[in-house]
Amino acid sequence: MTIVTSSRKPVPEIRKLAKEIAFALGFQYVQRGKTGIRDMGSNDPKIIFLSGSKLKGPVFDLMINGDIVFSMLITNVKETERTGVFNKGFVTREQDLFNFLSPHVPITYDEKAEGPIVFCGTQKKQYVLQVMV
Repeated sequence: MTIVTSSRKPVPEIRKLAKEIAFALGFQYVQRGKTGIRDMGSNDPKIIFLSGSKLKGPVFDLMINGDIVFSMLITNVKETERTGVFNKGFVTREQDLFNFLSPHVPITYDEKAEGPIVFCGTQKKQYVLQVMV
């Protein structure tokens, strides 16, 4: 099982994004509190960890057995109202992102996607993430 979590005291935007990503991917969101990230990994070998600040922006780290295997900086988050059909998982137009993430998270390759990563969130929201790998 994969879990999604954030830094110990995340800014509200990071916490919201982590919860929305967990919902979109069908994973559980776990609030860390004082639990160390390595301690969480003892029960769940795969962890998606979001951290960052308003100035730097969110950082998405995929950890397996305590080691970061993939990391990307989220440079922009665009939130809109979803008008189309609800899709589980990420959709990407970037072949490299698809290749990195497909073994670990539900992701679909679509060269016509609106951005590097697109996903459906709660309450009819759709998110487009601009990222740097």
